[in-house]
Amino acid sequence: MQAKSIKGNSSEEISAALTESMADGFQPTLALVFISVKQDRSSIISILDRKNIQIFGATTGGEISGSDISHEGISILLLDMDPASFQILFDDYTARDVAEVAEAMTNQALTLFSRPAFILCNSIEKPMDIQLGEKILQSISHVAGNDVIIWGGGAGDDLIFKDTFVFNNTNISNQGILMLVLNEDKIVVKGMAASGMKPMGTEKVITKCEGSWILEIDNQPAADLVTKYMGESLSPEDFKDFNIKSIFLNLLRENSSSIIRSTLGFNMDTKGIAVSGKIKPGDKFRFTFLPDFDVLTEVSENARQFQQTEMAEADALVMFSCIGRIDAFGPMTSEELQGIQSVFNVPMAGFFSYGEYGRATGGNNEFHNMTCCWVALKEK
Repeated sequence: MQAKSIKGNSSEEISAALTESMADGFQPTLALVFISVKQDRSSIISILDRKNIQIFGATTGGEISGSDISHEGISILLLDMDPASFQILFDDYTARDVAEVAEAMTNQALTLFSRPAFILCNSIEKPMDIQLGEKILQSISHVAGNDVIIWGGGAGDDLIFKDTFVFNNTNISNQGILMLVLNEDKIVVKGMAASGMKPMGTEKVITKCEGSWILEIDNQPAADLVTKYMGESLSPEDFKDFNIKSIFLNLLRENSSSIIRSTLGFNMDTKGIAVSGKIKPGDKFRFTFLPDFDVLTEVSENARQFQQTEMAEADALVMFSCIGRIDAFGPMTSEELQGIQSVFNVPMAGFFSYGEYGRATGGNNEFHNMTCCWVALKEK
């Protein structure tokens, strides 16, 4: 399978780049399109559709093309994959239960291939609906089994936090689920989820929570324990100025790497803290903070070990990296991308996402925060 990546800052630039990419006879059948909400999605769809290219598209929090990062741009991965080896499924969950929609789509995928693998993007009408990704992931696993391959990310909107979109050749939705279903008998689909963040301090237990709000930790008010852990003693009026987003929870999982949960804010009345993902009473965790820059080298080294032990060659790479990693590492983020791409030295495209889907090392499929998830594709 041949792959090429193209990028641009306008429909005109993408049209020219597509023409150039096909000048040598390359005939892509599939385009993974990652595009800013500020770009003209309909125009890009029209350009690709005229070439009979199937579209898997999502809006972004920033675009990835190789090791290059853009903002308010367009990045596209073009593949000449056998059309019999993939299918793009789209559905809208407006006024419907998102879990039921995801289950129905997964059942449809199982009628297409006996061993489907999923690359997934979802849009969110309210991007702070942090339970949505968990519901979609659980529904797919419930129908297809815990061993099913799932990678992907939540669509973004340049940190506007208003509307995110997914789209194919004929549909655009801010309340949609988009699945690239791959036939695992024909396409090798393997990847890695890595944060590089290291836990600190002693193990703690969530003893009371509601939804995504942690109310008590080790039977103490959560906010009080967090500020104490940070060496702070805050009055209620001080909470609004406390940078809780610099704190992360490293949820501990049996037989797998830990899962990162970002903290989003305090409730001064309940002394609760909100986190961006599923939690339950009895969950164990350790605190962690923004890592040093050596984490970038660590993630690249993990990719190298993966290449040596799991998948020696790939035709293309797709990247889903948390929008928070840009804030954490700034311009250094491109070094992480370059390190991963250099391992396989193949075209790579992706985006900075609002939550990531992927299998934790040695564990289950998880909905991640502050994590770099990448997936390698190779035609058999």
